[in-house]
Amino acid sequence: MKIVSTAKEMREIEDLAINKYGIKGLELMENAGRGIVEALKKRFGNFSSKRVLIFCGKGNNGGDGFVAARLLFNMGIHVTVLLLEKQANLKNDAAINAESARKLGIKIIEVEKTNVHLLEHSLENCDIVIDALFGTGLTRPVNGHYKQAIEKINQAQKFVTAVDIPSGLDSDTGRLMGTCIRADLTLALALLKRSHLLFPAAELVGELEIIDIKIPSEVIDSQTIKVQVVEEADLRPWFQKRSADSHKGNYGHVLVIAGSRGKGGAAGLTALAALRIGCGLVTLALPESCQKA
Repeated sequence: MKIVSTAKEMREIEDLAINKYGIKGLELMENAGRGIVEALKKRFGNFSSKRVLIFCGKGNNGGDGFVAARLLFNMGIHVTVLLLEKQANLKNDAAINAESARKLGIKIIEVEKTNVHLLEHSLENCDIVIDALFGTGLTRPVNGHYKQAIEKINQAQKFVTAVDIPSGLDSDTGRLMGTCIRADLTLALALLKRSHLLFPAAELVGELEIIDIKIPSEVIDSQTIKVQVVEEADLRPWFQKRSADSHKGNYGHVLVIAGSRGKGGAAGLTALAALRIGCGLVTLALPESCQKA
């Protein structure tokens, strides 16, 4: 089973890793950026001919984007960063990684209300978009030039990779708060978030992959996170391997007593479900009024 965290639980895990275990925030950000690049390499193979456009916000999500930009640049890949803030307004680890990218010679365009028209040209001339605008901390609908940027990304129909969660989504509830990124690939950092799995938000996530940012397992285990998602590997041990020399009588007989006028379909679905999970024989007992259905 995989743990599914809320935004608050994830913040507490990161704070514990930094403050108690001495893992630097810059190290976690570096691991996130490296995971983004590795995921793209796995998806595209040799993508040295691809042009990558990274949208960065002012928080740690944007910092992850700057790390990815630096690593891609060092691989010889054409990369441009569209920063939807003034670089001077960035703080802490995000500011450090933005400055590293600038000193390396990576093209960073500061996008404001006055030059938002630059988005269209940049999107036309790229192959891959990385959404590093907002992480899991967003609590209100995006507006202004952030909203315009998300709308133009969706309209451009490029391959979009979202860092942690598509920007615009509420991390915990599955709710669409307004304009949201529609991603082809979402790279969840460390743990799954609830909106990766809850609809309608899950519809915008695309393919979902977890990036290991090297938070020690004991940090995660120390938290009382109650939500987990069950996977096929968790259930498979419950089903014993079947002998080729066997028949339906070897695997149990289930009697389903169900159905009422107008609800015969539910009875039928229940019987089919019993067969799907491995019962050898199923008998459905239901009122005569439902049998025709």
